[in-house]
Amino acid sequence: MEKSQFSKVFDSLILLLQEDKLLLETRGALIIRKLCALLDAKSIYVLIASIIDNNLDLEFSSVLVQTLNLILLTAPELTSLRTSLKESFSGPTDSASTNTFITLFKSWCHNPVATFSLCLLAQAYELSSSLIMKFANIDVTVGFLMQIDKLVQLLESPIFIHLRLELLEVNSKKNEDLLKSLYGLLMLLPQSQAYKTLSDRLTTVSSLQMHLKGNPQLNIGYSGKDREKYNFMELLTRFEEVQDKHNKFRAHLLQKNSLVS
Repeated sequence: MEKSQFSKVFDSLILLLQEDKLLLETRGALIIRKLCALLDAKSIYVLIASIIDNNLDLEFSSVLVQTLNLILLTAPELTSLRTSLKESFSGPTDSASTNTFITLFKSWCHNPVATFSLCLLAQAYELSSSLIMKFANIDVTVGFLMQIDKLVQLLESPIFIHLRLELLEVNSKKNEDLLKSLYGLLMLLPQSQAYKTLSDRLTTVSSLQMHLKGNPQLNIGYSGKDREKYNFMELLTRFEEVQDKHNKFRAHLLQKNSLVS
């Protein structure tokens, strides 16, 4: 399939999902998974991300990103893309994996929890630790908390086994940012089963740190140069700008609904 035809097909698909929200909810994930199985998943995700980037329907963009992210974290059809994203910052600055991460990140900003989980998947822990602090400016809705609850469940799945094993690297800078990210996630949760699950995991790591305390090796992992690999501040600014649009959109809806009632 030629590139222009490829783009037209997905432009039409996204428009169809946007016009038929029920189709997105009931069949959207299946459609995208089937396409990823037949075609190149990375190309599909990069293309859809660029379409979302130009979409003015903020609510639809957020729901679509949530759907795409759940597929990315769970579907076997996306194994190659997950592997590529995990290598985003282990190679050259301008690697294809890094560029893929940045492309997805800019569109994933429409959904805070999806953005955060993308950073965890790509092992961009310095970015995720800064990102979690931005959540203080986000409307904490039931849907938002449900997404965090689901993410905690996924952190216990095989997809994130690399993350759980990295918690053992207690003296590295990478580990410090990862712990800050996960403790930040814990602080967002109400007292629930998800809270207990994540708390138990972090308590185990704290116990390990106490046993290994005094090890002179420190700051083993990535250096400050890693920020240059993915335009650290630019990505954070992008997240704030997109979320500001969502806040203004929600405020507009509230004002509109109050006038109607």
